[in-house]
Amino acid sequence: MTGGQAMGGCMDLGAVAPEMVLAGSALALVPVAGWVRGRWRRLPAAIALLALLVAMGLTAPMLTAPPREAFCGTYAVDPFRGFYQLVIEAGALVSLLALGSHFRGSEQEPHHPVALLMATVGGMGLTAATDLGLIILFLQMVSFPSYLLVLLVRSDGPAQEATLKYFLYGAAALAVMAYGLTFLFGLTGSLNLRAIGAGLAGADRAWVALAFGLVLVGYGFEMTLVPFHVWAPDVFQGGTAPASGFVSVVPKVAAFAGLLRFLLAAMPDGLAAWPTVLALLAAATMTFGNLVALRQASLKRLLAYSSIAQAGYVLMGVAAAGQAPEALPAIGYYLAAYLLMNLSAFAVVAQVERMTGSDALAAVRGLGRRAPGPAAALALALLSLAGVPPLAGFAGKVFLLVAAIEGGFAWLAVVAAANMAVALFYYAAVIAETYFRDPDRAEGPASGAGYAWALGLCTAGTLGLGIAPGLGRGLAQLGATLLR
Repeated sequence: MTGGQAMGGCMDLGAVAPEMVLAGSALALVPVAGWVRGRWRRLPAAIALLALLVAMGLTAPMLTAPPREAFCGTYAVDPFRGFYQLVIEAGALVSLLALGSHFRGSEQEPHHPVALLMATVGGMGLTAATDLGLIILFLQMVSFPSYLLVLLVRSDGPAQEATLKYFLYGAAALAVMAYGLTFLFGLTGSLNLRAIGAGLAGADRAWVALAFGLVLVGYGFEMTLVPFHVWAPDVFQGGTAPASGFVSVVPKVAAFAGLLRFLLAAMPDGLAAWPTVLALLAAATMTFGNLVALRQASLKRLLAYSSIAQAGYVLMGVAAAGQAPEALPAIGYYLAAYLLMNLSAFAVVAQVERMTGSDALAAVRGLGRRAPGPAAALALALLSLAGVPPLAGFAGKVFLLVAAIEGGFAWLAVVAAANMAVALFYYAAVIAETYFRDPDRAEGPASGAGYAWALGLCTAGTLGLGIAPGLGRGLAQLGATLLR
C-alpha cells in the first residue's frame, strides 16, 4: 500500500460530521454577519441554531456506537465522545438563545453566532482528540473564540480589560501545557495517547510527574482549578452575562472530558500519583471557591467563584476515575446538571443586567414580586447548585460523593460535604434578596423569547434530572465507554 493510499484509508469524514456541520456553518456566516442589516440581523443566529440541532442529531448515534479510531488513530469515535459532545452542543444552544435576546437589535447581534460555533467546535474536538497535537489545537480553538465572545461589546472598558486578562492567562497556560506535552513525546516517541500510556511504563517517574504537572496547567486553566482560576472572576464580571455563562460551561465541560481521556489513556494505573494530586487539588478548589464566594456583592463574581467550587466537586470524581467504576457516570451526570443550572442562573442575571445595567446583588432585590417567572428560575438554579433535593444538583453531588468513597477518598467526601454546607449561605443570600427584600425599582427584567426558551429548557432539565435521576445517569453510563 502506498503512502497516499494509507492516508486515504485514514480519512473518515463521517467521524467528524457534527464538527463539519458547525465549522462549515461558522465559516459561511462570516461574510453573512458582515452584510446583514435590519431584521436580517437575526439570520446568523437562526442558521447557527439549525446547525446545532443538526449536529446534535448526528452526534446522538455515537452513544451506542462501538469504540473505534479515525484519522490514523488521532480521533476517537466512542460513546464517551458522543455524550460529552451532546452536553457541549446543548450548552451552546442554550447560550445562543440567551445571546440572541441579549443583543437583539444591536451591532453584535449577527456576530456572536460565529464565535459561539467555532468555540463549540473546539470543545467538541477536545473530547475526541487522542493525539497531542490535536489536543493543543482544539484547546486553542475553544479559547480564542471565547475571548471574542467576552469582547463582543468593543467599547466596553471592563470587557476589554477582562479579555486582555483572559488572553494573557490563556496564552501562558497553554504554552506551559504544550511544553509538558513535548516531554511526553520525548519520553515515548509517540503523539498517540494510548501509545504514550504503554511507553511510560518504563519511563523515569520524575520526568513523568513533571510532564503531568505541566499538562495539568492547561486543563486547570480551562476548568478554573485553583491556582489557575485567577482570570475567571474578572472575565465573568467584565463580559456580558450570556457570554460569561457560555465561558463558564462549554470550555469547562470540554476540558474535563479531555482530561479524563488523557488520564485514562496516557497515564494508566495512577502514574505520577495523579489520583492523590487531583484529590488535593479538588479539596483546595472547592474550599477556596466557596469561602471567597461568601464575600461577593456582584452576582457574576459570585457565580464565578461558585463555578470554581463546582469544578472542585467534579474533580473529586476525576480523582476516583481510575478506581471507582461509578466515577465516570457520576462526572457525566453532574456536568450535564451543572450546565443546566448554571446557564439558568446566568440567563436571569442577563435579563437583570440588560434592564438595570448592573449585576450587583441589589439588582435582584424584590425580583420575586416584579418578575415571578425569572425569580423562580433563579431560585431553582441556585438551590440545585447548592445541592438541595429533589433537584439535579443534589443527585449529582450524591453520585460524586459515592464515587469518591468507592475510590478510596472518604476524607475528600467529608471535605466536599462541609463545603456544600458552606455554599448554602451565599446561595441563600441571593434567594433572600429575591424574595424577602422590598424592591428598589418597579420595572421587571428585560424580556425576550430567547431568554424565555433558555430558562424554560434549563429549568425543565434541572427538575427532570432531579426527579428522575436514573434517566440522566443511564445516559451518562452510556457515555462512560471510551476508546482505550
